Amino acid sequence: LMLEALKRTGDFCWHCHTGVYAHTMQIAIRYNTPLIIWGESLAEYASWYSYDEFEEVDETRFNRAMNLGITADDMYEFLNGRVSRRDLYPFAYPPRDELMKIKCRSICLGNYIKWDIKKQVEIIKHELGWEGQEVEGIPPEYDYEKIECQWQGIRDYCKYIKRGYGRTNHLVSIDIRNKRLTREEGWALAEKHDGKRPASLDIFLEKLGLSEKEFVNIVYRHRVEPWQFDQEQVEPGQPLPDMGQWTRG
Repeated sequence: LMLEALKRTGDFCWHCHTGVYAHTMQIAIRYNTPLIIWGESLAEYASWYSYDEFEEVDETRFNRAMNLGITADDMYEFLNGRVSRRDLYPFAYPPRDELMKIKCRSICLGNYIKWDIKKQVEIIKHELGWEGQEVEGIPPEYDYEKIECQWQGIRDYCKYIKRGYGRTNHLVSIDIRNKRLTREEGWALAEKHDGKRPASLDIFLEKLGLSEKEFVNIVYRHRVEPWQFDQEQVEPGQPLPDMGQWTRG
């Protein structure tokens, strides 16, 4: 699934994007759960919705912003039956009539409270003892960002190959918008951290059975003009402290 999605979209996380949203709704039906509350609105990151809209996390949103234009049925056809429909079930959004039977609503908490991730992180660190973790390719002060994803450094490197910016740019843009950083401070952080070759890339390529040249060529096919990626200018990134314990092959 990762390799097929990477080839077709330049993003190997189709199974994550679709599974998180589709399977949650399947479980809601199974256990008759009429209310699902998510976190922030997409208005935090994209222009699909505005802050003034009450965003429903529904099938329209799923198809618009989550599944990369590929349904579970599409993926079954792309793979020529190598993965069964049963195994693709968690990635298929359930029928609308089944959700209507349980009167299910799926909403964003960020539509009801001001979404301030830094304040929320501060609360859970001080009141719940939650701890952050270092993530590849971003400044250490963002130790709350995408720590659940082993391959976040690879995802951000893909973004850089395709678009010329990475996650640090994304994060400092939010802080600039919220007046926590100046543009100059944000630019300096992005210049320092974005665009480095993640140390985890070697492990990732082993798992997908790709050479680095094949990987870059696949991702670069999805670049956004006029950006030109120059692999010769890429510097190596630092490995994470626990990377030696990761499973390989």
